[in-house]
Amino acid sequence: MPGGLALLTQLLRLRAMRRAPRGWGWMGKRPVPDNVMDAWFRLARTNPAIRRDLAKCVVFVPARSVLLQWAQRSASFERPVLVAWATENRVMSPEHGRRLAVLFPKVQLAEIDDSYTLIPEDQPDVLAQHLRAFLTRQ
Repeated sequence: MPGGLALLTQLLRLRAMRRAPRGWGWMGKRPVPDNVMDAWFRLARTNPAIRRDLAKCVVFVPARSVLLQWAQRSASFERPVLVAWATENRVMSPEHGRRLAVLFPKVQLAEIDDSYTLIPEDQPDVLAQHLRAFLTRQ
């Protein structure tokens, strides 16, 4: 729908839209601070080129065969990988994180409690601890 994304980015100024269950409400277990969310969407609200690129990204879904090729190529990535996944993720189930982790030969899976998808917002200190430990071992 022409103008639909522009309207959506404007509606995201409203707290009710930000916390809607089928939208950002299921992304964070706790509300994302208004100033943070404003910063995330400011350019999409004000710049038509950003909205155009965002629209392309949102509707792009690779073919299943392409996704499977990408997954198979993950096995050839020989460097260490940290997969940080929320145990209460309502958008991408914890099983998805486990399935992603088994694709890499040198992987550490960090399952983070008390968080939905937006781990950096819900559990920044816990995520930082996992990142620090992972990087220290490397």
